[in-house]
Amino acid sequence: MNNFNKNGIYFIPLGGADEIGVNLYAYAVDGKLIVVDVGYGFLNDEYPGIDLSLADASFLENYAGDIEGLFITHAHEDHFGAIAHIWPKLRCPVYATDFTLGLIANRLREYKIEDVPLMSVKDNPVVKLNNFEVEFIPVAHSVPETSALCIRTGYGNVVHATDWRFDDNAIDFLQTDYKALQKAAAEGVEMLVCDSTNILVDNKEPSEFEIRSSLRQLIPTLKNTVVVTCFASNLMRLESLVLAAVDAGRTPVLVGRSLLSNMKIAKECGYFQNLPNCLDVREAQEIPSDKVLYICTGSQANYRSALTFIVNGESKYVKLGKGDTVIFSSKIIPGNEDKIEAMQEKLLAAGVEVITTETHLVHTSGHCSRDEIKAMYQLLKPRVVLPVHGDKKFIRAHKRFAEECGIKEVVTAKNGDIILVNDGKATLVGTAPTDILGVDRRKVISLKSEVIKRRKQIAYNGSVFISVVFREDWGLEGLKISSKDIWEEKEFEVLRDKIENDVAALLPEQVITANYNEAKIIDFIRVQVRRRINNATDMKPVTFIHFYRIGHGKQVDVTINEAPITVEYDSEAPVEKSE
Repeated sequence: MNNFNKNGIYFIPLGGADEIGVNLYAYAVDGKLIVVDVGYGFLNDEYPGIDLSLADASFLENYAGDIEGLFITHAHEDHFGAIAHIWPKLRCPVYATDFTLGLIANRLREYKIEDVPLMSVKDNPVVKLNNFEVEFIPVAHSVPETSALCIRTGYGNVVHATDWRFDDNAIDFLQTDYKALQKAAAEGVEMLVCDSTNILVDNKEPSEFEIRSSLRQLIPTLKNTVVVTCFASNLMRLESLVLAAVDAGRTPVLVGRSLLSNMKIAKECGYFQNLPNCLDVREAQEIPSDKVLYICTGSQANYRSALTFIVNGESKYVKLGKGDTVIFSSKIIPGNEDKIEAMQEKLLAAGVEVITTETHLVHTSGHCSRDEIKAMYQLLKPRVVLPVHGDKKFIRAHKRFAEECGIKEVVTAKNGDIILVNDGKATLVGTAPTDILGVDRRKVISLKSEVIKRRKQIAYNGSVFISVVFREDWGLEGLKISSKDIWEEKEFEVLRDKIENDVAALLPEQVITANYNEAKIIDFIRVQVRRRINNATDMKPVTFIHFYRIGHGKQVDVTINEAPITVEYDSEAPVEKSE
């Protein structure tokens, strides 16, 4: 086990090093650690039933007694969302701004996690620990109270800046504190851990003021029902949309629990005090839909999101049809392209107008462009640059760009790398075990688990349930087959009846051939049923067998895939054939 006792600063990314999302980073100095961010990632349809992912933090459990604090940079799900799953492994104080703490407290209540020491940095942005001093430096982003971190150690300082931009026209509480960055630069910056999200974008993105102006011009021109989807955490966009609704003579209505929750917490923190009230969609049923601006979650076409329900016609409250409009006031997170395109195509097919950033100024990024990254280099003059918060293509592009800008030491990392930084050099000194896990409702599971594999198999090949009952003397009492996902039920009935009769006719002889061995009999039933279904449908369904023998009190539930089966159950020795 690495004790992190060598001279220098250890950087250990467990998530977020070469992808967008699942941010989880650790720093170690002289045997003590701090952790930065505990975020969710967002999955595509490759993992049925699982939308969210997180980094495996098991490695940090080994050092729980040496972790001095968890620092959350801002209130986006990919930076704080997994706290209910990861904090119990760390059990350390949590440091953040008030707005971020409000969302964290709400998440912990949802999971009934108590006694978490939540430490506000409102009155003092500098947290002094044994081996670290951590300063929260305000930076421009799309959510209030976003911070870069200046991490001071006896071996030099690190600026950890994953989500930021330089927006000189930003709304007051979204502005970057240039003086604090200049102070960090004057002290010397050993390493800059830097955002790579927009490394392929040359010029600055528009400011939120420009987006606000554009939306206030656009929305009054639209007729009928208008739905706007955005990230629930993009509160500045929410404010812009509310103001645009008022300009258009529409009532702003929120669709999605997270929007309502975030707005409530923002007001508790002193934001939006003069903003008109927004209604919950359930409160707006008496208002004509052409007098409402629906603001909803689901811009990434997430399963079970508000917009997905609306588009699929499953919403009780919002209906869309010809002549209506949906505005995507958001960017596409890599990996969600196909889902979003499919959703937009469905809307267009229904006669709904779709407005995106391709045709209108309806979104701006909260992340830095190449120009802004170069300006950060010039401001901080870091000895080492380590790109994070981007997929592999972006990380490689950021490395090349940093080298072009004259940074002498540029190092890239993958999740699990242990990198030692000292005296302007960064060296890979080890690896930490890590993985990306999935959130299955409230349970965390491996994305490689048999549960996921089986869901994929069922999604493609369907499932079959077989119930077989033998009497104590091994006479067949009954065999029943059922399936809901191979053919329509009425179509399947004919095939089912034939298979039941065929297999039942074979069983008396097979029982003798198998020498009354339950495992062999179960395997025989499986093979015969699957073979006949495959011959008829070209499908190889996942097979579930319920086996019962009257008088022996034994029932066996077996899930059988294509691999050879192993049946475990409480059984007596095989029954010998009687004369």
